Amino acid sequence: MTPGRVAAAGAPEEIIGARALDGLEVEEVSREGVLRLTPWEALDTNIVCGITTAARGDFGVAASSPARVAEAYGTLARGLGFGRVSVPTQVHGTAIHEVPRRPGVEGGVPVVERAGRVDGQVTGARECLLAATAADCVPIALWSRATGRIGLVHAGWRGAAAGILVRALAGLWRTGGGAPGELRVHFGPAICGGCYEVDRPVLAAFGFPGGRGRLDLRGLLAGQALAAGVDRASISSSRHCSACGTIPLHSHRASGGKAGRMAAFLGRRRD
Repeated sequence: MTPGRVAAAGAPEEIIGARALDGLEVEEVSREGVLRLTPWEALDTNIVCGITTAARGDFGVAASSPARVAEAYGTLARGLGFGRVSVPTQVHGTAIHEVPRRPGVEGGVPVVERAGRVDGQVTGARECLLAATAADCVPIALWSRATGRIGLVHAGWRGAAAGILVRALAGLWRTGGGAPGELRVHFGPAICGGCYEVDRPVLAAFGFPGGRGRLDLRGLLAGQALAAGVDRASISSSRHCSACGTIPLHSHRASGGKAGRMAAFLGRRRD
């Protein structure tokens, strides 16, 4: 079947990008309202990586007051052992924010910094938790074990089609983030290809023909990472779908636009 075109009645419909995920799925561990990426955390006990579930409430930023954002993200950071957290206002673009190093914060209420209107953050700073929101879009964690630099990206179809992942990878490499093949990339919980039917403009943005089709954004992004030079052995993907999975997650599509937002997070504690 031509990619992007719905199969004839009775025939299975191809999910564009799904095959790229074969063998890449890993199991995150659920505890206390979060999914933790234990394969990464087992490699380095200073790495903290995961995403909140619907049980932890709504971490949406755009419609929230500054006080509510500070309270929600400050509580999250403190519970994960961080005194500083950087929170973006996401706009489905490709801008990447470099989070600067700052003196460590000792005790007290965690400092909640606003990263501005960006969809990706990278840093070499220790003791700073990066955050990103999602409710079907793909949270992407990046980690260079060689240099310790990390990144966290929010990729919906617009950002994925516009190349935000490649831009974030390039930003890490240019600023001492190691060689392309050395970086680790993880695609967090997001809507699966079976649940994500799209129309002509979305298909066209990725270069596919057809009027309707199903896209697996994590699979398409995995293909972009491979094309950029990331080793396949360094790429992993969550098994969880935000719309149809067994773990309660926020889903914009499944809720008819009424969902809250999960908070993906990634940070490095000091040795």
